[in-house]
This record gives sequence, structure tokens and C-alpha cells, in this order.
Amino acid sequence: MADDEVVALYDAAGAVVGSAPRSVMRSRNLRHAASSVVVRDPMGRIYVHRRTPTKDVYPGLLDFAAGGVVLAGEDPAVGAVREVEEELGVHGVPLEPLGVTHYADERTDYLAVRFVTTWDGAIRWQPEEVSWGEWVTVEELVRRLDEQPSAFVPDSVAVWSETIRSWRLDRVPLQQGWDSVTTLVEGRWVDRVARRPDGERALLTEVALLARLADSLPLEVPRPTVMERHPVRVRHTRVDGAAVDPLALTAEDGWVFASFLSALHATPLRVAAEAGCPTADDDERVRAAQLSRFRQVVLPRLPDSMVPVGEQLLRRVGTVSWQVLCHGDLVAEHLLARDGRVHAVIDWGDARVTDPALDLAWALNATTPGFARAVVEGVDVDAELGARSRDRWALAPWYEAERAAGDAAHDASGTAVLDAALDAVADRLTWWRAG
Repeated sequence: MADDEVVALYDAAGAVVGSAPRSVMRSRNLRHAASSVVVRDPMGRIYVHRRTPTKDVYPGLLDFAAGGVVLAGEDPAVGAVREVEEELGVHGVPLEPLGVTHYADERTDYLAVRFVTTWDGAIRWQPEEVSWGEWVTVEELVRRLDEQPSAFVPDSVAVWSETIRSWRLDRVPLQQGWDSVTTLVEGRWVDRVARRPDGERALLTEVALLARLADSLPLEVPRPTVMERHPVRVRHTRVDGAAVDPLALTAEDGWVFASFLSALHATPLRVAAEAGCPTADDDERVRAAQLSRFRQVVLPRLPDSMVPVGEQLLRRVGTVSWQVLCHGDLVAEHLLARDGRVHAVIDWGDARVTDPALDLAWALNATTPGFARAVVEGVDVDAELGARSRDRWALAPWYEAERAAGDAAHDASGTAVLDAALDAVADRLTWWRAG
């Protein structure tokens, strides 16, 4: 802006009381108003930029709000739209008002009219205003404010610090998986952090895989983004819906689910390889090691009458005839419904190239007859594949039994949990043998 622009002057109550050239307002430090717009990307990161050395206040310092003085006769909201487009190239998106606050020091005195907006386009700097910028997470911005407060313009820190710190604290733990810690962030995003270093690779694979698959699948899936790498933290927009009730699924749901499975299983294996998914060879090694542990840890703990049945099951799942890209953990809590219809599949951390029967196990053996029949017809499940899906469903409780055995070995209080898990294995084997 030119120094001779005429700006509006305000009183303490926020009413316009006159106007003055910008240069006069600055020299006399008269109270005025200024827009202050925090720009976030679709994953909640904030754009931080460096002011040019020629700015009339706080030259060369970092800022995380775009904006400028309100001109005489100008609506502050209109001014905010103009300023954020001029400084950063952000345009055509709504600005959400977050109220007005007062800031004053020896250099400036103004009413900050605050807005926040979301922008997923390219940032375009105004050369006279901005010399550098980058997207940073809320957590990273708070860390920088704490460690380098003098690097930032003091007015934006004063005006926005409480709000940004409230965003930082808006975290709600969600139902936890064994492989990652999951958190709902600001009610809008889901963050996942691996519990162990080897789980970080799976998170990065999930990011790469879903970027390739999302547009080709008939059901909604998360689109995670890597937020941090040390440790790895990924985030995706919260997927609306609630876990399906297996006993309420309809034939129509089954046809939708079948179309999803058909599309997923038809994915070229090179796509899985490019994303870093475990391969067919990896699956063979992992499966052999897992079955070995089952034979050592679970099988000897079963009732004597169940041991031969368990061994028969382990032999059957030891080999597969063909393999495709699978979700790997398709159960009720990972299939979401909205408005009474199946619409999304979440939790892709177990995606790998493996026996397609794994993705059919729950769908064909723990849902309604109508749903299961539709899946059989829609996926064209033959008798052999259907039998393998039954094998896979019979094996499902063994994983919990193995974990419970490990816990009980270190904590005697886990004995009851182990007993319950072994009962579940025996019950499922009884069901399998009767089939």
C-alpha cells in the first residue's frame, strides 16, 4: 500500500471516528483497524511467512497472519478478502470471522479483526510484502513461538496465541488399535502415530497406497498426509459415519461392498509395489512365521479335543492359490455407514498382497444372509474361495489369544483375558468343524 492511503480511525468502543493518511496514522500511532487472517491448509497446517525488510512495522519478522489496515469507508471483511489475496494469493474461499481484539504497543495501536480460512491452492507472495513462507503444523508453530518468540511479530502473537494454543490442545483419543495411537484433532482430522518404529513404515505405505487408490474405489476412503516424520505422524480428514451393525446389513449393502471388493482386488500389483505394500513373498514369510507362533503359543493351550481341529485349520490356511491386493482387516468397525447406507472403508494399515479370502472372511461369515449372498454373487465367489473365507474367519480369534498369552506371561492378572480368548478360539473351531 502507498503511504498516503487514507485509513479509518476508531475509538476504544470500535466505532469509526474519522480518518487520516496512513503516514499520519503511523507517525502519531493513532488507533485504527486491521484485518488479521490465519490461512490453514486442508490438513490444518498454518502458513507462516517472513515480512519484507521494507515493511513500515516489524520488518523482516515472521508472521502467521496476513492482513492490513482498514481503509476509510471500507468494510473490514472486504478489506480482509483484499489483503489475503494481495499478500498470499488466497482468493475465492470464505473467511470465517473469529471476533475483534485490541492490540497496542509503542509502534502501533489497532483493532484486530480476525478471520481464519482454508486454502488448498498455491501460495503467491506479494513481493513488497512477503519474502519467504512455508506450511507448518500447529504443534510446530507453538514450539517455535515458545522457543523463538522474538522471531515473530508481537501483535500476531498477542492476537492469536490463545486461539492457536487452543487448537493445539483440542485432541480427543479415539478407539485405539494395537499398531498405532489414534487421536481426533479439532473434531475435524484423525491423527495416527505408530506405537513402534516398525509401524512407521506401514503408516507411510498407507499414505502412498490410498493416494493411488482413493479415486478408483466406489466407497470413500481416508486420504492421509504425512504431517511429521520424526516420529511419523499421518493425518486424514475425519470420515463421517458410524461402524456398521453386521445384523442390519442389507442385500443392497452387499452389492455395494462387492463392487468395492471387486475394484480393490483388481488393482494392478505394481500399484501395491509402488506404494510399498507387503508383497506375495512377504505374505508367505509372515504367514509361515505367524502359524508357527500359533502352533507354539495357542494350539497347546486348547482343550485336547480341539487340538486336532486346530492343527487341521492351520494346515489349510498355510497355503493360498492366488493373491491380490487386500485391505487385510475388513470387519464391522472398519466399514462405515451414513444415512443408513454403507459408504466408507477405514483403517488400511494391514493392506497387503494376500489371499482374497481374508477380505471375505467377515463379510461371508458374520453378517446377514442377504448381505453375504449379494457379496458372493457380486464378487463371483466360488466354493473353494468361500471355504477359504470360512477358514480365515475361524482363524481370527487366534491373534487375540496369542497376544493375551504374551500378556499373561508377564502379568498374572491377564490370565482371565487369556482364558476368554482361548474360549473364543475353541468356539470358533467348533463352528468351523460343523460347517
